[in-house]
Amino acid sequence: MKKIFFLGLIFSLFAVAASAQQTNTHRFRHQREWQSHHRGELNRYELRRLHQDELRYKIARRRAHRDGTVNRFERRRLNKMKRHQRHELYRFRHNDRRRVI
Repeated sequence: MKKIFFLGLIFSLFAVAASAQQTNTHRFRHQREWQSHHRGELNRYELRRLHQDELRYKIARRRAHRDGTVNRFERRRLNKMKRHQRHELYRFRHNDRRRVI
């Protein structure tokens, strides 16, 4: 009985540790964008452009994963798109324009 209990405990700890490593970056990015929008750092056009870039990234990612493997050129392109999106968010937030409320 003790062996079964301890094996179950060990397997559950491994499962918790594995699930803790996965993060939902999509949720954090949206939260950051909406906070910026409400503070007036992003206007409606900039927010819409970020969402369009995100949709383009999702389509490209789906295409890259379509055959089951992502080769280095596809991975490089996806990383470049992600880096560009982060740069755009930074650029929009720090352009010293404020939305008039």
